[in-house]
Amino acid sequence: MGGGTAEHDTIGNNLRAALVGQLRGKPCRPQGPDLKVKAGKDGRYPDALIDCGPRVPGALVAREPVAVFEVLPKNTKWIDQSLKLRDYDATPSIRTYVLISQDELRAMVYTRDAHGRLGIQSAVLLEGVDASIEISELGLVLPFSLLYEGLELASDRSPAR
Repeated sequence: MGGGTAEHDTIGNNLRAALVGQLRGKPCRPQGPDLKVKAGKDGRYPDALIDCGPRVPGALVAREPVAVFEVLPKNTKWIDQSLKLRDYDATPSIRTYVLISQDELRAMVYTRDAHGRLGIQSAVLLEGVDASIEISELGLVLPFSLLYEGLELASDRSPAR
């Protein structure tokens, strides 16, 4: 979906830059937002993703997406938290689904549980300037200070309530 805000764009760019740096030299690579993920009936175009499948020249679809990231605009928040969660849950290779707020220092991280499901039962809410999104199986640490860099939200003040 196009037409995002400057905050959405800044967070997405910061996220992809962090992923490039942390995945350099590893078998998985960052992609997005133009690569499709097969999820649900048609598929989704997340703001960022990590693909561990083979690189195929000219591919339009991620081969083995293992992590998907969405930056949450206010007007579509419910879609990301319900419909997209359902769609990404139906894609077994996706082990982590991350929702990053564009309006406050907050993220929700869903990981597959012991039953192989992505859902609220496995979700972790992260908040505040000192928080970091960690995906240990990929060796990733994404500090909020980096993700929100360049935005007023990235200041040392507490998130707006």
